[in-house]
Amino acid sequence: MPLHVIKIVRELTDRVPTITTTRQSFCYTQIVRQDVAFWQPKTDIFESDEQVVIKIELAGVDREDVSVKLKDGQLIISGVRKEKRPQQRVYFHQLEISYGPFQKVIFLPETLQHNEIVAQLEEGMLYIIISKKSQSVEIPIQNEVDTSDF
Repeated sequence: MPLHVIKIVRELTDRVPTITTTRQSFCYTQIVRQDVAFWQPKTDIFESDEQVVIKIELAGVDREDVSVKLKDGQLIISGVRKEKRPQQRVYFHQLEISYGPFQKVIFLPETLQHNEIVAQLEEGMLYIIISKKSQSVEIPIQNEVDTSDF
């Protein structure tokens, strides 16, 4: 059986039944520049009544090699998975694991952009938990303001 047929059969058997109920609209963007990322990690997004959870598969990625940023409604997850090859000469029979830089961009609905966000890397999975409870943000008032920039 050719390898590409095995891969297709494996992808079809690995699929889990999906739930079609959606409440929020999330959107991925493809990478515009190839020099930014070599691969995109697999991602699940689901929600409950209290929170939205973004679950990203990052096996073999160290915590210090991952960055999570929110800018202009875009949640940008980027980093690098470093390859650790043996020092002696080896012959590879199969290579499926992607290494190098990665980036995933998820557009958040406006209703979630200013809510509490927590990120946690645990056993190769990055969990980004966004509260659905909108809270006001306290803005401190300074005694002196530098007005030269106005």
